[in-house]
Amino acid sequence: MFFKAAIALGAGLASALLFFIPVKGTTAAMMLAFFGPLPIMIAGLGFGTISSVAATLAGAAALAVGLTPAFALFFVLTLGLPAALLSHLAARLRVVTLAESAETISIPAYSKGQMLAWVTVLSAMIALVPLSVMMMRGMDFDETALQLAPAIRTFFKGEANIPYGLSAREFARMAVIAFPAMFAASSTLMLAFNLWLAAKVARASALMDQGESDLPFELRLPRDCIWVLLAAVAACTLGEMPRAIASTLAASFLTAYALHGLAVVHGFLRGNPVRAALLFGLYALITLTAWPLLLAAAVGMFDSLIPVTRRRAPPPATA
Repeated sequence: MFFKAAIALGAGLASALLFFIPVKGTTAAMMLAFFGPLPIMIAGLGFGTISSVAATLAGAAALAVGLTPAFALFFVLTLGLPAALLSHLAARLRVVTLAESAETISIPAYSKGQMLAWVTVLSAMIALVPLSVMMMRGMDFDETALQLAPAIRTFFKGEANIPYGLSAREFARMAVIAFPAMFAASSTLMLAFNLWLAAKVARASALMDQGESDLPFELRLPRDCIWVLLAAVAACTLGEMPRAIASTLAASFLTAYALHGLAVVHGFLRGNPVRAALLFGLYALITLTAWPLLLAAAVGMFDSLIPVTRRRAPPPATA
C-alpha cells in the first residue's frame, strides 16, 4: 500500500510539473509538456485506477498550493482525469470462451480503434473547457478578443508587426475562435501517443499482463466515427458559436483519422524493401506541411469503410 501511494504521489507531482513547465516559454519546455499525461497513465496501467486517480489528486493539490486552485482545476479537467480514465479503459479486460476448446481467456475490453475513439471524444471535450468558461462568464468572442488585444500587441511588439496586416483585436478574435480546434487536435495527438507509450513502458516493466499490440495491423476506428465527423463538418456552416464547437469536434476526429491512416500505411508497406525510405519521406513531408496528414485522414476514412490489406508484424525471432 505504501509503495502504491508513493508511486501515485510521484506520478502526480511529475505530471503537475510537466503541466506547469510551458510557462517557461522555451521550446524544450513545450516539448516536455507533451508528456504530461504519461506518469499518470503509467500509474494507472501498472498499478490500477486508484493509483491514477490518486496521482491526479496529488498533482492538483501541488498546483493548488504552489499556484492557484483555478490552475489546479484546469489540470484535473484537461489532463489528470482524461489520463486516468484512458488508462482505466485500456487496462480493462473481458473474459471470452473459445468455441474450439471451451477454454476461457481474457482479452482487452476495447479494441485499439475504440480506444482511439475514446481519446478523440475526450480531446474534444477538453478543448471545449475554455470555451465553456467563456460562455459561463457571459462573454462572447468580441469581448474576449478585446481583453486579449493588449497581450497580442505585447507579444508582437507593436500592432504593425501582426501578420496579414490584422489589428490586435482582429488577430485576437481569430485566435480565440481557432484555439479550441487547435487544442483538440493537439490533445488527440498527445493523449494517443502518451497512452501508447505508457502501455509500452508498463509491458516492458512487467506491470501489464496484456500481450504486445500491433497497431499498424489492428488500429481501425469504428465506422460510426465517420458520420460524427461528417456531421461536425456540416455543422460548421451554422452560427459562430455552433461553428466553434463543431470545428473542435471535427479537428479532433480528423486528427484521429490521420493516425488511423498512418497505421494503414505502416501495415500496408510491411515487407516492402523500400518501406523505411518511404516512411522516412512521409514523415519528413509531415514536418514541412500538413497536406500528408489530410491525405492520411482520407486513407483512414476509406479504410473504415473498405478495409485495406495490411500485414501482421513478423513473429519475434526465437533463440
